[in-house]
Amino acid sequence: MSELEVIYIVWQRELKRYTRERVLVLSTIFMSLLWLVIFGIGVGSMQFGRMIGNYQAFLFPGIIGMALLVTSIRSGISIIRDAEQGFLRVVLLAPVSRPAIVLGKALGGSTVALFQGVVILLLSFIVDVSMNPAIFLYSIGIMALMALGLVSMGLLIASFQKSFEGFNLIMSLLIMPMFFLSGSLFPIRILPGWMKTLTYINPLTYGVDALRTVIIGTSAFPILTDLAVLAGFSFFMLAAAFLTFERR
Repeated sequence: MSELEVIYIVWQRELKRYTRERVLVLSTIFMSLLWLVIFGIGVGSMQFGRMIGNYQAFLFPGIIGMALLVTSIRSGISIIRDAEQGFLRVVLLAPVSRPAIVLGKALGGSTVALFQGVVILLLSFIVDVSMNPAIFLYSIGIMALMALGLVSMGLLIASFQKSFEGFNLIMSLLIMPMFFLSGSLFPIRILPGWMKTLTYINPLTYGVDALRTVIIGTSAFPILTDLAVLAGFSFFMLAAAFLTFERR
């Protein structure tokens, strides 16, 4: 088998698994809409929300980031499931490149996460956000870069876990702090100093900020800074996942 064939087969397997988990797909979309509508309206009706203007529009890129984060990190479960079913041992013992296996899984998980993000992106009319082909395409590019880094992080975490319980615990401890400290819910400029520091070291912050720049024209950092951080994060996580599987 060539490297591309291995990547394609693993990628295709991840997509087939995704199509069989429709409940998880719908639950992520439903929760995103719940945050966007209920939380957005609730906070938007307060004095703080009115100071920002259209708070739901401000919140919209953050909700996309949350959907990408949850779906991407959760894709690491496939490693544990494959290990329990014996599939992972067969794959690792096969005469194929391990980086190709990791890349196939990373691309498969990224495709799934990107689909979730696109579905929410298409609902921009709910929060009165204008969408044109340029904004749509730029947003897809940013989401793809975010998904690749976050999926690679999920694979890296899962490679050290032996049970679903352990992985779910780490996922729960990781997802909410990353979401709340990403500038998704509140402008970074109004946060206290210690919270700003945590926000600055959170890679999700730069993905949400890049989406917000493209979608509503508001940003905390230059777009090139956002893209540079996202690219560096994705490269580092993917390289770490490669190294982990090589040593496994």
